[in-house]
Amino acid sequence: MLRSIKRFKEFDKVTEFRLWNSLFVAFGMELLVPIIISLKGLYMATWIISAFMIANTLAVKANNYIVNKYSLDSMYKMGIFIHLGFILISSIYFFNPVIMIWLDSTLAIIETALFSSYSIALNNYLTDNYPNDMKDFQIVRNSSWADSSMLGALLITGLTAISLGVGVISFIVYNTIFSLWLMKNWNFYKDIEYIKE
Repeated sequence: MLRSIKRFKEFDKVTEFRLWNSLFVAFGMELLVPIIISLKGLYMATWIISAFMIANTLAVKANNYIVNKYSLDSMYKMGIFIHLGFILISSIYFFNPVIMIWLDSTLAIIETALFSSYSIALNNYLTDNYPNDMKDFQIVRNSSWADSSMLGALLITGLTAISLGVGVISFIVYNTIFSLWLMKNWNFYKDIEYIKE
């Protein structure tokens, strides 16, 4: 993992920022996904789970609209609100896990549409401005994503062995810290001249 992180600085500032965010997201997803899978199995019928899976797949169809309508700056800021939404929704677990899982599954559809579009826009940025870096970027991103996911999975395995609630708390704490990092960089894309509304 450290080898991949050291390579982040080989890229331009936008791609380096993207790699850091990807690393953090991979870790955070592993803290939440096993919990969501467990809760869906407890509180949702199979056909409902399948319906949400279909909706998530269809959400990708919004890519063309989102990529053409919104700048990277706008997508990034919308993404911060989605992260904050997941924090609020996860907190509902302690009051009503059924409502939590329904809200989480619904927000995940919006997340899929937005973040897949954000990824496309960042790929377009990289290929337009630094086409020779694309191959190395994909290798570094996949490697760091795998390492970070593994660490998150190991942590959540131990925490959920204690209780599901402890796992939820760990996600809330982690995603709060990550959201603060994102907000600290609120205007990151605004200073990049060739990314405009």
